[in-house]
Amino acid sequence: MARVIIPLNPDLLIHLLDSAIEKEQQLAPNGTLTPQELNDLENLRSTAKKSNDEQQKLYKKAEELTVTRNNALGITEGISVDQPGTAMYLITALRDLLLARNKQNPKVLGEWGFNVDDSPQKKGDVPPTPPTL
Repeated sequence: MARVIIPLNPDLLIHLLDSAIEKEQQLAPNGTLTPQELNDLENLRSTAKKSNDEQQKLYKKAEELTVTRNNALGITEGISVDQPGTAMYLITALRDLLLARNKQNPKVLGEWGFNVDDSPQKKGDVPPTPPTL
């Protein structure tokens, strides 16, 4: 027996709905679906298409905003903490200045929101670096 595959990909499913609706409209009033079922299918397809189009626009906008955010923070792959004009540059400069002024008590950096880990490091441990995306 042949298998008839209905796609789960929204774009492909909407395209299939377009084709099925067009065929049912050509066959009307002798189509397979009742006029009410065809109307329901058209409405559902319309809702899905509008939502799908909006989702795709928002997804693209989200990608653009992610790039803008990461550039401002200085966490874009390939940007180092030494890149002027980024939040990472300024926050590491602040950390360095505060550490220089508080060599005997680095825990005071916690007042600025820094997480200060003064546990002894094992030989060979590398201090954590900022995450990259």
